[in-house]
Amino acid sequence: MKMYFRNDFERDFMRVYEQVLKDCGREALQMSPRELVAKAVHSPAPKFYITYEMARRNVSALLRGLHTDCNNKLKMQMYADIARLTIDYMRRHKRYADDFNGALMAVLSEYEAPRFYISEKSAYNMLCALRRQRRRNIRKTLFKDLQDEK
Repeated sequence: MKMYFRNDFERDFMRVYEQVLKDCGREALQMSPRELVAKAVHSPAPKFYITYEMARRNVSALLRGLHTDCNNKLKMQMYADIARLTIDYMRRHKRYADDFNGALMAVLSEYEAPRFYISEKSAYNMLCALRRQRRRNIRKTLFKDLQDEK
């Protein structure tokens, strides 16, 4: 997954996943980790994790009926959602009626994304990797603390 916002994406996904666990409460104990990940993936994301330039290029092409440089269905869904929100923004804000770039920038900077645009399988694999990394960091810290005590 090539993303400029990878750290933000991973941090935000983990927060949403932990919120899903809290929201499910005791019921989470009966749910599989994959079910919990699916709930997190389909939860609103704090933002769209894409650069303005990539969004402008692909959303503009999509709106003009041209081919985008994207073959991923979830990314295409993201561009379609951004396009819908941008057009809606232009309609609701007269100041941006003829300013696609300004409306797009507003959508990218002010709006939540309707979901995390990642497959459930990729999200599950990412979650496992992040948990492993977290455990390694805890072990390193504990080991370092033990070494410092000597």
